[in-house]
Amino acid sequence: MSTIKVSAEIKREIERYRQFMLENEYTPQSTIGYVTHLSRFLRWADKNPSPALRVSITEFLSSQCESTSPKSFKGCRAALRLYYRMLKNEKLPIRPHKECNSEIEAVIEQFYGYSINIKRMCQNSVMREAVNVRGFLEHISNDLSCNLENITAHDIRDFVVNCLAHLKDSSKGREVTSIRNFFRFLKFEGVQVHESIFLLPLSPAVWKNSAFPTTMNESTFNSLHEIPDERTPTGKRDRCIILSFTELALRCIETAALTLDDFNWREGYVTIRNTKNRLDRKLPISEKLSQSIIDYLRNSRPQTNSRVLFVRFKHIKGEPMGCVQIRGVVRRIYDKTGVDINSTGTHILRRTAATKIYNAGNSLKMTADILGHQSLDSTTRYTKADIGRLQQVAASWPTTMSGKASVHDAM
Repeated sequence: MSTIKVSAEIKREIERYRQFMLENEYTPQSTIGYVTHLSRFLRWADKNPSPALRVSITEFLSSQCESTSPKSFKGCRAALRLYYRMLKNEKLPIRPHKECNSEIEAVIEQFYGYSINIKRMCQNSVMREAVNVRGFLEHISNDLSCNLENITAHDIRDFVVNCLAHLKDSSKGREVTSIRNFFRFLKFEGVQVHESIFLLPLSPAVWKNSAFPTTMNESTFNSLHEIPDERTPTGKRDRCIILSFTELALRCIETAALTLDDFNWREGYVTIRNTKNRLDRKLPISEKLSQSIIDYLRNSRPQTNSRVLFVRFKHIKGEPMGCVQIRGVVRRIYDKTGVDINSTGTHILRRTAATKIYNAGNSLKMTADILGHQSLDSTTRYTKADIGRLQQVAASWPTTMSGKASVHDAM
């Protein structure tokens, strides 16, 4: 087997990348695979120099698209995105496009600014919507006679049927949501938009149980905080993390962003910052969560200069935990429940907490305020009727003396 010669400069870059992955707690197996992909890219870039890293990565991925298996290509793309983030401290665009249409890019840039500054959406969501809208605009631009004012719901339906058939129903729903939001932006800018677009459903009619989001069994949900071993420092921290989801119905990024300065112990509330809509909200702290956090701070949290509430105990001890580490804690707790939980993420906890809050008799508006939703339409997707309670209070059908139902008896 021939030995591949690598320059000292490439070796240093690979070692720096390896260290970056270890600091971000990637597994040894992932590190080996990613380093292999990066080594291939660096050797290729050494022979095909380019002034811009983004262009170089795009060209390399294009050259690998047909010569490697889909699985290997995805691994290579993920490795180079991580490398780009290490160097630039920002994300590589999700889908680099070969030829930019200047008109499309101009309107996408305006849509991006509208979503950030007017709707106050988080950057990740805006980037995803921009990618979805760009794909739609590139599709309809093939028809030179087509312009934005003439587009109807039928055009969007044809795009979904012909171009998105490979996606899951939920993914199709997100694509349609992005396109609808784009046309709302156009309407905001004074463009005449066909009203049929706003009547499009956000998911196909065949999407099973669309009105009933996936939630967790209530008994399992209520007992999750008891699984971490409170006798260990890690267990104390992990219990607080779970309670942040079950007691406050937080998003994962909100849990990771909690700091010591967010808690007002005198008045008993916590301020949730770094939210999806970039608006702070205040939530009351339950006695259970309060005592758990105090125990964690006094007896578990390592000495650190960080003001972030949840910090690491092993790799780079004392540094803030990110969303990856928070999700890892939740998944390990799921594994210990012994219960088959279909969803392995953290959002099922938020949906379950939202349903519990709503079914406790709170209004939809109050539930929306707790979740941090600006639109009640968003909240309705998180809540579902308590079927068990409805069955308990449902009265039997009025009957006549003969035992047969009578409409008059019900009047």
